[in-house]
Amino acid sequence: MDVFDLVVVFFIAFIISLVFIPVIINVSQKNGLYDYVNERKIHKGKISRLGGLSTFVGFMCSLIYLLVYDFKVQFNIPLFIAAVLLAFLTGFIDDIKKISARYKLILQLACGLLVAMAGLQINRITISPGFSIQFGVLSYVVTMLWVAGFMNAINMLDGMDGLASGIVMIASSFLAIIGWLQGMVVVTFLAIALMGAIGGFFIFNYPPAKIFMGDGGAYFLGFMYAILPLIGIKKASTITVFFVPLVLLLIPLIDMMHVIQNRFIGGYHIFLADRSHIHHRLLHIGFSNKGILWILYSYTAILGCFSIVLLYLKPHQSIIVMILLFLLTILAFFTISVAERRIAQLEGITNNKKSNKGLLKHGAKHKFSKA
Repeated sequence: MDVFDLVVVFFIAFIISLVFIPVIINVSQKNGLYDYVNERKIHKGKISRLGGLSTFVGFMCSLIYLLVYDFKVQFNIPLFIAAVLLAFLTGFIDDIKKISARYKLILQLACGLLVAMAGLQINRITISPGFSIQFGVLSYVVTMLWVAGFMNAINMLDGMDGLASGIVMIASSFLAIIGWLQGMVVVTFLAIALMGAIGGFFIFNYPPAKIFMGDGGAYFLGFMYAILPLIGIKKASTITVFFVPLVLLLIPLIDMMHVIQNRFIGGYHIFLADRSHIHHRLLHIGFSNKGILWILYSYTAILGCFSIVLLYLKPHQSIIVMILLFLLTILAFFTISVAERRIAQLEGITNNKKSNKGLLKHGAKHKFSKA
């Protein structure tokens, strides 16, 4: 397969995803399948949340094309397809008929188990030549947690028009480049197919969005993003293989950990929906929807460049770079927290002034009536 095949794979996924969207919107309108609106939602109006179906179908059509043309893989295809299907259906069914968080987590872990059974489990991580961490029987558990973690990270990120789809599309483009540079043909083709499937949906999801991906799309994207590096493990198991996807999604992953920590400390359910995610916080301190998107898109692209640099570093050097990137991202979150506190103080001062002004007016009226 050559560059022409890459183009074909991309456009199969892109065109099918693009064509499917108007059909989904029409079906949603006829059956009242809309995303609900509440105090944490940014959007208003009736918008379908079944857009993930187009992304899933577009990607699967490209995958079928690859398999028909004798696409060589070193893992169990039937189990892999079963895992992809389970990941998507877990969210898609939840979009139509709610599933409790407990059962969704069990199904996410089941997706990870199928991935491990397909031969893509995380068996070891090489820190440096001569020093590796062997997981043994725990490789299944580690793989299950890896897959479930990314599925939830993308789902939590999907809270604003064009946010999750745009970031995963950018991240997937870097995975495709890395796959190409490392000679990992399977990773490259699957990443390109994923880009095309997201691209067709993204046109309708960019603000003002005409459709949302829903949990079905978010779980599917999170699942695919989690397993692409695992396919690369077949050629290498150095710690860099795991750092690359972590670097590309550093912001949503840290945001997920921050939100879960705050909910746990506050005594709330860790999967409780609220407005504490980074896009909600940036919106509160004054950024516009599109401004937030382009800030996070740019940050993802910058991290993508670092992910390519990691490929040419020794494992211990990549660990140092990863720590520095982590600290810089934490600093960005800290800066947002400082801005939030300052805004809260200003809002408190403003409210006190209004309150005092109201009291003075009330007192003046009362004094006048006595006279």
